[in-house]
Order: sequence, then C-alpha cells, then structure tokens
Amino acid sequence: MLILLLMTLLAQTLSGVTAQSAAITTITKLVYPSSNVTAASANVTFDLTYSGLTSAEGMTAAIINSATNEVAGGTASSAPDQCLSLASTQYSDKAACLWRLGSSSGTEHLAFSLQFPGTHIQGYDFQAVATIVTQGGSLLGVSQRNFSILGGTTFQLTVNTAYPVSITIDGASNQPSPAEVTPGIHVVSVPTLVQLDNSSRLRFDHWEDGSSEPNRTLDIESDTTIAATFVPQYLLTLDSGPVNATGAGWYDEGSSAEFAVPSSIPMPGLLGDAGGKFDFKGWYEDGYRVTAGTVGIVNMSESRTLVAQWTGDYGVPVITLLVIAGAVGVSAWVITRRRTTRGKHRKISRRRRTPRRAAQRGARS
Repeated sequence: MLILLLMTLLAQTLSGVTAQSAAITTITKLVYPSSNVTAASANVTFDLTYSGLTSAEGMTAAIINSATNEVAGGTASSAPDQCLSLASTQYSDKAACLWRLGSSSGTEHLAFSLQFPGTHIQGYDFQAVATIVTQGGSLLGVSQRNFSILGGTTFQLTVNTAYPVSITIDGASNQPSPAEVTPGIHVVSVPTLVQLDNSSRLRFDHWEDGSSEPNRTLDIESDTTIAATFVPQYLLTLDSGPVNATGAGWYDEGSSAEFAVPSSIPMPGLLGDAGGKFDFKGWYEDGYRVTAGTVGIVNMSESRTLVAQWTGDYGVPVITLLVIAGAVGVSAWVITRRRTTRGKHRKISRRRRTPRRAAQRGARS
C-alpha cells in the first residue's frame, strides 16, 4: 500500500513543499552528461543524504521530465540499500526508486539510466527529486536539482527545395525532409534534371552554400539545413517545314532564345532544278506572326512552339519553261520549214526531168 501511495505522489509536482518535521533529504554529487549524447539513453548519478527518518516513513527519489511533469522513462538502482521492486506498478519502466529503510539517517548512491522520449537529438530538461513520505501521505524534506541533457540518436537533416523533387540520402531515394540521420558522414543528392511534362522540366543549378554538384558528402554533427536551387526550363519547338531551323531546344526560365532559318530554299525535284524556291514568310505562334525576319528572339517564360511559313516562288521556272517552250517552237518551225523547202525542190526537179525523159524515149523508138 505504501508503494502505491508513493508512486502516485511521484506523478505530482514536487517543488514548493515545506518540510513538516526535522526529516530532510539532500542531493549532492549530481553527475550527468555535459555534452551531446548520441544514444537512446543517458546515465545520471547522485548521492542522496537523509536524516530524521522514522519507521513509519518511506523515502523516494526520481528523475522528472520537466516538459511533461512526469517521471522520466528509464531504470533506477541504489546502493547500499536496493530499491523496492516496481515490477507490478505503472512505474516499472520509470527512473524512480523507493525505500523502506531501517536507519534514520544515511547516504544512498543512486544510478539512473534515462530513456529519451524521441530519437531526435535535442535538449531535455530534468529534475532530480527526493522526498520522505509519511504514512498519511505528507511530503517531508523535499530536495531537487535541475539539469539538462542534449541527447538522442539522430540529427535532423533538412533539404530545402522550391520544387517537389526526390531527395536521396545514402542511396535511399524519396526521403522526407527533414530526415532523421545518425551523426557522421552522409551522402545527399538531388536529380540533375526533373521532367515535369513534355515541354517543361527543372535543372539543378547549385546548392545554397555554393557547391555545384548535385551529389555531396556531409559530416552531420548537429541539426543541418541545406538548400538546393533548381531552375525551370522550357522547350522551344520550331516547326520549320522543309528546312532545319537552328535554335530549338531547352532554355532556362526568363532567358532569350534566338532562332533562324534561311531566307529561301530550293524547291524539291525538277522545279528546284529549274530555279523554283520557297521564300520565307514569317514565324507564327498560335496563328499570330511573331516576326517576319528569318532570325528572331523570344523570351522563354513558358514553353513555345513556332511555325515557319513559306511562299512558293515559281518565277524562274515559268520563265525557264517559256524559254524552253519558245525554243522548242522555233525548232519545230525550222524543221517544218526545211521539210517544206525540200519538198518544193523535189517537185521542180521532177518537172525538169520529165521532158528530157520523153525525148529520150522518142529517139529510141
């Protein structure tokens, strides 16, 4: 019954209580880690000197978590007198000790193993508390000492980005930010390129501290924050028809893209051989002309598609065909003329030969 009563009292605030008799407790030689504890627990010791204890009174000591005002998690041991067993109580895994001592005065050496409530290395405020409790529930000779420990097993590594990109830590991708990592060397990386859709993406540019490599090695010895800078990029698509334009590709957001095509190009096939060509008419976007020049510049605040329009120039082929047609006509006329002239000459020749042949036939007869 006394054990349960004392455990109930441990859950209450123990400061500000005035002793009702000569019974006293005094905490001395408090020892706790003064530097970072990179573990799940920490060891705390102190000596507890008491006097004025009667046979109707018990004594208790504990470590209180100041943030929750509850007994800290952990274990407790005492020498030369052992702590009473708390296995059957709600304090079986708490940093608390109870005694029913046979002497009215003495010194107990207490050793606690405190369990930190979280893995993240942070500061914890504690109270080392000791008191004598009467059978009626009064607290006598309360003493306390405050102390703090920076402890836990992990530090927070925060990787800030303005865009949702995958963060890889020690080869494991899609890590949360902040991530809990153990002290020591860690490899952190972000992707070089992040494709958002067919015409937009993100390009890694640099880390906030000046590093330009997407993969980096960090020695984490405290909570650490690093920031990766990404630049949006947009695709410039050039639909230039029968000719390859220059300037298509990816551009950083806000940059200027210069593009160009020739002012004219030969038509394919015989028309091109005859001098036919396509003349550049202008660059168009969504049906509106962007520029009439073969060379243009646009601001890449978004993805853009430009279409080059051309007009056919058939002047030279037409002239060539007319010349050819004229030449063919003249040639045909010359040939026809020659044939006509030759025919006339043959007829005249026949007429001249006919009387002579008749005279020859009469002489023979």
